[in-house]
Amino acid sequence: MVTLLIDMDGVLTKDKEFTPFPDAPGFIKRLKERGVPFRIVSNNSTRPPKVLVDMLRERGFDLSYEDLVTPVAILPDYLRGEGIRSVFIIGTRMLKEFLKEEGFDVREDHKVDAVVIGQDKEIDFRKIKTATSAVFLEGARIVPVNLSRVVKDSDGLYFPGAGSTAKMLVHATGYDGEIPNLGKPSPEFIKLALKGLPSDRVLLVSDDIYTDLMGAGDIGLGTVFMTTGKYGEEELKKANFKPDYIFRSLRELENKIFGW
Repeated sequence: MVTLLIDMDGVLTKDKEFTPFPDAPGFIKRLKERGVPFRIVSNNSTRPPKVLVDMLRERGFDLSYEDLVTPVAILPDYLRGEGIRSVFIIGTRMLKEFLKEEGFDVREDHKVDAVVIGQDKEIDFRKIKTATSAVFLEGARIVPVNLSRVVKDSDGLYFPGAGSTAKMLVHATGYDGEIPNLGKPSPEFIKLALKGLPSDRVLLVSDDIYTDLMGAGDIGLGTVFMTTGKYGEEELKKANFKPDYIFRSLRELENKIFGW
């Protein structure tokens, strides 16, 4: 039995408005009809998982809330486990509201326990200055929601991911603490994603060579590279990485993996 862990951005959806690829809703429908175990695994840090599922449902995906896992679901327990109560957030309004609802003191100044970093299209000098000061002056922890290097925007251009912003703060402040990996493919995230699913043969399906697939191979997952997202096939040579499979569409994946 093959279990699929399926990336969202660049595999099921093609832009930041979560527009599905034409074959994506049908792909999910067929997985359900044929009893193929799967979860959608996304490093999306802009919204709580339930909000993402609702948006995907509106776009034609037949999904339950249990079908999607993101690092935002892991974040509150991680922060509590580390004794972090007050945070400055580089991220969206929804991420701030989510952590407030979870009981955290979300502040707009530098006197905090941690700087939480998610995707933020409104990042500016003030936010960078506050975050840098929190780490440099207050010894705040650096907690990226994921370690994404680069993100492809809806216009086809790219911007630094949360992992890159975190590394900028590390360099600027001389930070020597551990940078957690709450997103895929950390063992903690994969364990949560596979909860209740068969784990004899697991394939991670993603368009992200560096953040997802290289790490997945290191922990024994099968790797499926989709050319539909942020990287073309030529990037594999630059990365010196050979995935188990390369597909140019979800229909091709279905045909080659399942024979449909």
